[in-house]
This record gives sequence, structure tokens and C-alpha cells, in this order.
Amino acid sequence: MNTGSCLINLKGKLNILTDSERKVAEYILEHYMDVLNDTVTELAKKADVSDATVVRFCRSVGYKGYQDLKINLAQDAIAPYKHLNTSLEKDDTPERISEKVIRSEIDTLEETLHILDWQEMEHVATAIYEAKRVVFFGMGGSALVAADAMHKFLKIGICCMIQMDTDVQSMQSSVLKKGDVAFGISHSGYNRHVIECLQNAKEGGATVIGLTTLGDSPMQKVCDHLLATSSGRETIFKSESVAARIAQLSVIDSLVAILSCKNYDEANDAIQKTRRATSGGKY
Repeated sequence: MNTGSCLINLKGKLNILTDSERKVAEYILEHYMDVLNDTVTELAKKADVSDATVVRFCRSVGYKGYQDLKINLAQDAIAPYKHLNTSLEKDDTPERISEKVIRSEIDTLEETLHILDWQEMEHVATAIYEAKRVVFFGMGGSALVAADAMHKFLKIGICCMIQMDTDVQSMQSSVLKKGDVAFGISHSGYNRHVIECLQNAKEGGATVIGLTTLGDSPMQKVCDHLLATSSGRETIFKSESVAARIAQLSVIDSLVAILSCKNYDEANDAIQKTRRATSGGKY
């Protein structure tokens, strides 16, 4: 594992790389600031190589994968205090920091509003409404978004579930069938476990829905319906992007509202029942 300068490391490894891997290295060295916001697929297109070549290149130069390379590259390219939000400055006051962070989240929501495919939102809402069961799949922060979605959908009477254990998620995905919905959430669209679960569900005949940030990704290739949000201006820690996570939560809230409006009486009845069921634990 490399812990020093990423750019120096890449320059030092040029002579041991294959011709195609060297194309990736040379592109990164020349356009490293742009690469921080690129997906694997986007970098592969720009360097005129395959996605697999980019992944092999990352390992050849000593990194666990593409995200690991970008995190190390950012140590060279971006001041530490800008890793959370590129608009931050070293001498910002707490008030100014808060203003910039919240403003970036508002901007991401605005961008998402323009990006969302409203026809897909309608298709997704209909698929969920007609489903026998909805199973969510996600890892890390995306699992938390999925758990929030499950909680909200249950409130309006949608039969849904999520398991945090990855093995159980894999098993669940393998038994889904026609009439079920598999709903995968991945910030990057590159999470292998989530994609494999969606592939399992698709093979069984289930309708596959994905929620991710805008851009080419392997996840969109397996989905019947894809909802894309803005990733904001959160630089390299895209998988930890707070603004983008808020955008995904907002899409879930929108779906809940759309579903509730499809059958208000049914949704309202479910809300009253779920409230009564949980009222015993409240003062």
C-alpha cells in the first residue's frame, strides 16, 4: 500500500506498466484535478482504455482500487480542509463553514430537481405500488438511506424490508421473483455487492430499480428503472458525500408522497395503523 505522494508514485511506476495502463497514468498526471470527479467509466473513456484496464492499473501502482487511488490523489491535489467541501477555506469561521456546507446541500438539491427523470419517477412509484414486496439493497451509508426508505414506505402500507447483513441480502436477492421489486441504492453505482444482488433479482424475474448519482456506472446496466441524483461538488469522497445523500433521501421522500397520492385513503389508513402500533413506546 502506498502512503506517500500519489503523483510521485505514478511517475515512478510508468516504466513497469503495460502500454494501456501507461495511457491511464499519463492521463491522470496531466488531468489529475478532473480525475477526482470521474467515475471509472468516465476515466476509461477519456484515456481510451477499458474499465478493466483502469481497475488493473490501480492495483499495478499499489492501490486497492479506483476509490483508494482517488483518495490518495486528493492528498496531493486538494488541501485537507477542502476534502469535505471544496468551498471551505482554512480561516473560515464556524458560521461561514456552516453557511457553505448548507449552501452546497441546497445547490445539490436544486441540481437534482433538474436532473430527475419524472417519467422514471412515475414508473418507479407504479412498480412499488403494484409489488408484492419491495426489498432494498445497500452498503454503508447507502444502507442507511435504504433503511430510511423502508421505514417510510412501511408507514404508508408498502410491504418492504432490508437486512444489513450482506449474506442475508444476497440470499434475499436470490429468491425474488416476478411481482417483486429489488431496489438498490449505491452512491457511486459501482458497489459490487449491490450490483450482484440486483443481478440475482433480475434473473429471478423481479423488477429492478436503482438510485445513484448521475453518470455512467455498471449499476445502470442491470436496472429496469434508474433514478439519478446530483453528486454535488463534494470532490473525491463521493461515497461519503453528505449533500448527495440528502438528495437521495429527498427522492425517497418524493416517492413516498407520490405513492400516498396514488391512493390517499389507503395510505392514510396505514399511517394511522402504524402510528397506533408504535404509540406504546411514546409519552
